[in-house]
Amino acid sequence: MPQFKEEKLDLDSKTSPKREDRLGTIKNYAGSLSDLVEDYKSGKGLEWRNRTFEQSGGCLLTQTVMRLVTIRDSILIIHGPVGCSQGTNGYREMFQKIPLALGKPQEFELAVLSSNLSESDIVFGGEKKLRQAIIEANARYNPKSIIIATSCASGVMGDDIEGVVDSIQPEIQASLVPVHCEGFRSKINQTAFDASSHAIVKYLVKPPKKKQKDLVNIIAPFSVTWADRVEINRLFAKVGLRANYVPDFATTEELETMSEAAVTAPTCASYGEYLQRALFEKFGVPYFREPGPLGLQNTADWFREIAKHTGKEKEIEALIEEEISIVTPLLEELKKNLKASMNGKEASIFVAAGQLRIAFIPRLAAELGIKVAAISSREIDPYIVEDLVKVHEELGDFEVHSSDEQPFEHSHMLNRLKPDLYTGCPFMGVYKREGSQVRNHSFRSDFSIPANQFVFRGILNYGYIVQRSLQNQSLTRTLHAKTPSPYKSWWYEQPDALAYSKAL
Repeated sequence: MPQFKEEKLDLDSKTSPKREDRLGTIKNYAGSLSDLVEDYKSGKGLEWRNRTFEQSGGCLLTQTVMRLVTIRDSILIIHGPVGCSQGTNGYREMFQKIPLALGKPQEFELAVLSSNLSESDIVFGGEKKLRQAIIEANARYNPKSIIIATSCASGVMGDDIEGVVDSIQPEIQASLVPVHCEGFRSKINQTAFDASSHAIVKYLVKPPKKKQKDLVNIIAPFSVTWADRVEINRLFAKVGLRANYVPDFATTEELETMSEAAVTAPTCASYGEYLQRALFEKFGVPYFREPGPLGLQNTADWFREIAKHTGKEKEIEALIEEEISIVTPLLEELKKNLKASMNGKEASIFVAAGQLRIAFIPRLAAELGIKVAAISSREIDPYIVEDLVKVHEELGDFEVHSSDEQPFEHSHMLNRLKPDLYTGCPFMGVYKREGSQVRNHSFRSDFSIPANQFVFRGILNYGYIVQRSLQNQSLTRTLHAKTPSPYKSWWYEQPDALAYSKAL
């Protein structure tokens, strides 16, 4: 079977390459897991398809802003028209209700400034306004770092962002971090993650003063809730480890010292892949890509990977044994209740999620006694197919789909497959469906116990949500019966969900 090979990252370049060029990532796919695996094994690779119609889409700037705005002692400047900053004020409000007792920092600004480019700036250039915005941000907030996120406007204008940064950095104590996330840069929104990681490693991370064997970098994007952090911290404390959650909601210092960690552990393949590799190639910080800490077996394997780099094999084996002994009887009772909710039948589930979750929720579902009908991700990277090869060997065949925020394609699949459960991320869209909906994860600000779905006890929280959904389907059935379909009947007569996609 061919193994995916990657070229060394050029961390001295202005920004990361587009993900479709670097990895061969695709965002349009519909077929069986067996076909995907067979194509991969034969060396055929992933075929790029263009859409002739798109219902919705994403933006690299949005993907960048919603994450880097949370760096606590940093100020984010959006170099573009003021409209590109819409929605950013809400991020501060999202975290207000997290109790301080759960570890929320007492002070965090989460401030955003805009260079406020006008029509005349688009013609004559916006470098002067960017310089003014940097000076204002530094004077007003005295931040540790200032992140500059580019927009379509600044990209079209060709502003020399690095030139402005180089000229003004000697006057500014804060570290200046330019991130090239122009909305049109790439057909794969996840290129924004790579650009952010590239900038952080290039401009912020410092060479290690010392290696900290008990420090673990944990990739923490929007899908790692506050409740997940609380539970991971609890388990780490039992084995003498500390988590450095990066980059979301970190401090500048925590980002600077990522180079001192013993290992970088994954929670999101889409978000963390570039950051892990960059830290390894520049500073020698080891990492592993899989598994994700979802379900009992996946979590046990995740902790064992961490143990290899921290010297905590004995402590972690004891932790695994203890947690599994606590969870197993509750899990067995939960499985009985789930089966009873289905009158003895096996429930089926449609999993719409990021790449790590589509690769590892199937094993979690099997531990709950649930059959996977289909998985759908916003994109598919070749290295994820390697993980799906293992999934196919363990669990057999089901459908695979990739769709970058195209709810009409999900509707097509749900109408045809009619799964008992649909589990989705908050950004996957809303549309008519027959089966109950359960949340895949909530946003990072959620500190409630059900929001924790990672590590050992997360499978119980996930299972209880599933149980409630199966036992209370009246609302879903009523909505399905009373709500007209947003799509015409001919759409559901198409042979597959990619009727509006064509191969190059």
